Amino acid sequence: MQLDALDQLAAQAFDGFIVRKDLVRRFKGQYPVPTYVGEFLLGRYCSSTDEAEIQEGLEIVQRQLASRTVRPGRRSCSRPAPRNRAGASSST
Repeated sequence: MQLDALDQLAAQAFDGFIVRKDLVRRFKGQYPVPTYVGEFLLGRYCSSTDEAEIQEGLEIVQRQLASRTVRPGRRSCSRPAPRNRAGASSST
């Protein structure tokens, strides 16, 4: 993506604080997290104008979101197994 003169000026003035909105839209609706969570992660790992750094950051963000979220169809997999109460003594 090519940045115009105003975008270049903003990127220099706010280095490390600019997140491209096309990156935010890429993750919107893909994971069951609020938009600000995706924006935070993108801001942390993709706030650069260097494409190589952005691609590396996108891989990190995608890996973190995939490992820490549960997809709607896989909710039953995340439930803890029921405890075996047989043999447990009562302390009351």
